[in-house]
Amino acid sequence: MKQLFIFGLGTLIFVACNKDKFETKPQLKVESLNYDIVPKGAPLRVTFSFTDKEGDVDDSIYVVRTRLNQRGLYTDPKAFGYKIPAFPDQPEGEITLNMTYANDLTFGLSPVDIPGSNNKELDTLVLKFVAIDKKENVSDTATANVIVER
Repeated sequence: MKQLFIFGLGTLIFVACNKDKFETKPQLKVESLNYDIVPKGAPLRVTFSFTDKEGDVDDSIYVVRTRLNQRGLYTDPKAFGYKIPAFPDQPEGEITLNMTYANDLTFGLSPVDIPGSNNKELDTLVLKFVAIDKKENVSDTATANVIVER
C-alpha cells in the first residue's frame, strides 16, 4: 500500500511539473536594444523573445509611442503596425524589429526647444509593443524606454 501511495504521488508530481508552460496568448519580452540613447538619424533595433502555445506568432507587432518631454504628454494617437514575416510555426523564438529614426521614432514632430538657448531637448520615449498571432490573440505588453538625440 505504501509503495502504491509513493508511486501515485510521484506520478502526480510528474504530471503537474510537465504542464504546458506556454499560453495561447503570445508572451512578448524585450531582450535587447541596440541603443538606449539613439544617435540622430540612426535606426533603433529591438529584439524580442516570444512564446506561444500554437507557435503562430507571425502576424504583426504594434507599437504605441509616448513622448514624455512634449509639453503636455504626447501619445501617438494610433499604434503603428509592423508585419512579421511568415516563418515555420514554433512555440518560442526571437523577433527583431528595426525602427527608422524619422518615421518610427521622431514621427515627424519638431524637437522641443530648451528655453533660453538655441538647443533642442532630447526626446524621451516610452515604446509599448504587442504581438498578434494568426488567430488574433494579442500578447501581453512589452515596454522599452529610449532617449532620441535631436
